[in-house]
Amino acid sequence: MSNTKNLNDSLEEINSVFKLPICYNKNVKKLNESIINDLELIKATEKNDTSIYDNFFKPSNKLSKKVVEQFSNFYTTDTNFLKDSQKLIKSLKTPELNTIYNKYDTNDSNLNDIVSLWHEIKSETGFCEKYLYIDWSFAKHLNNNPAFLQMMSVYNIASPILSLCLPIFMVIIPFIIIKLKGIELNIKEYVEIFKTIISNHAIFKVFTNFHEVDFGQKMYLLLSSAFYVFSIYQNILVCVRFYSNMQKIHNYLFKFKKYLAFSIDLMNYHSKKTSLLSNYADFDKDVNYNIQILNDLYNKINKITPFQLSFSKITEIGNIMHTFYELYDNEIFNNTLLYSFGFNGYFSILTNCNNNLIHNKICKTQFIKKGKPIFKEMYYPKFIEESEFKIIKNNCNLNKNMIISGPNASGKTTTLKSVLINIILSQQIGFGCFESLKMIPYDNIHCYLNIPDTSGRDSLFQAEARRCKEILDSIKNNCKEETHFCIFDELYSGTNPEEAVISACAFLDYIGKNKNVTCLLTTHYTKLCKKLSEHQNFKNYNMKTIKKNDNFQYTYIIDEGISKIKGGFQVLQDMNYPKEILENTKIL
Repeated sequence: MSNTKNLNDSLEEINSVFKLPICYNKNVKKLNESIINDLELIKATEKNDTSIYDNFFKPSNKLSKKVVEQFSNFYTTDTNFLKDSQKLIKSLKTPELNTIYNKYDTNDSNLNDIVSLWHEIKSETGFCEKYLYIDWSFAKHLNNNPAFLQMMSVYNIASPILSLCLPIFMVIIPFIIIKLKGIELNIKEYVEIFKTIISNHAIFKVFTNFHEVDFGQKMYLLLSSAFYVFSIYQNILVCVRFYSNMQKIHNYLFKFKKYLAFSIDLMNYHSKKTSLLSNYADFDKDVNYNIQILNDLYNKINKITPFQLSFSKITEIGNIMHTFYELYDNEIFNNTLLYSFGFNGYFSILTNCNNNLIHNKICKTQFIKKGKPIFKEMYYPKFIEESEFKIIKNNCNLNKNMIISGPNASGKTTTLKSVLINIILSQQIGFGCFESLKMIPYDNIHCYLNIPDTSGRDSLFQAEARRCKEILDSIKNNCKEETHFCIFDELYSGTNPEEAVISACAFLDYIGKNKNVTCLLTTHYTKLCKKLSEHQNFKNYNMKTIKKNDNFQYTYIIDEGISKIKGGFQVLQDMNYPKEILENTKIL
């Protein structure tokens, strides 16, 4: 077991032990990592910015922040599972949950403390030495023997007394041995003989003959006495450390006891809500299995009485030491605790989704049998915490593939992201940021966004072409029944406009013929928009922008038709470019 892990490394284990309900689904799909990064689902590009899922799921503790990473990885086409997920999220009741949280006085801070406590125990350097367990590898199995730990602990407690009583034992034991051998000797005679023997002992001579011996013997007597006193001192330190450890162990165990009871109640609550949801049956089996193990650990800790100095407490020490060692070393308990951490993170996210639903910030996706996605009042999930009056919402009908044109900063890319993110969320939890969405889940999701200019390998245009080829291969290699959803932001912008328009037109014409492909495109190329307007499967839209004098008023609203507004100059002006450059731009 490695003791050098930091907390983040330890938390990574949560997602390897705990699996989200969607992972048990037969139709689960893996979301491409480039999509997760391009859409900033987990990590924002800007240092001080927040990710999409930080805003949408609001992970508020270490556990939910770790589990939300797993949320981003998967989606499904199983509408029955998604409908069950909708029922589950809707069924959560705030008063019922508050009863559980208040019963155990549990909040995000408490959960973070438990995680830190668990990490402290698991990553403790020299755990056995610190807590006075057997540290020899060949004898470590004795740490799982409560009777042995009881004897060893009693010895640690009694060691200072035993050291002090050693001279008395030295007096009594020889007399007992003599008597057992049948030699006649009374106490008075034994005392006289013992006086003669003990008079030669180093410690005794310190008090009787110290001034009568030479310097060498004096040093010997002093050193012998010092070692004896030091051994007593060491034994006292061990006893004090053992006492301190006992206080600490009790504190740890009782915190875990409270956490275990809370987790068991929360898991039982979840199982009650999912008992009639057939698509959660396999997930519930794992939950119930882990509830049993958590109950076993809870019952072990529950037998331990509060810390106090009493004889009855001394008789518990072996069991206390054994239970604490199991927290450190027992693989089954370790995996179950990791599972409970993951479950608590997952349930925290569910609760936040329910809260969003209660406050009308998200709505249920309607899964249909035929047709393409139709959004009403859709908005960008990153703005979920904004005031209702500040959020710009759009209607979006994808019965035909959409081409969106408009000046820079008019909201084209944000609209593109809004559509794709809401489709992903709908295929993860069955909800999204809209008033309504009717859709059939997609088998494959593709994203052409933020294409990197990797100078060490490809030019920008080569990188763009490579991404498009990957999408083409996916469409070609998967069966014809599988559906694809694609977004393209400024397609082929890495080459000259003339070739970009020709290449983009040919590419989109090719994939547009496939009825199983839905795509959404943003572009600045008016020529491309006009060419595709002749295609029966494409329709032109623009981001409505009002020009007032030399300034633009961005509405961020989707409108039909091709944008005729050029906004490059406005961007330069907004960024306070030198006046000379701006004037030359107008002339040229």
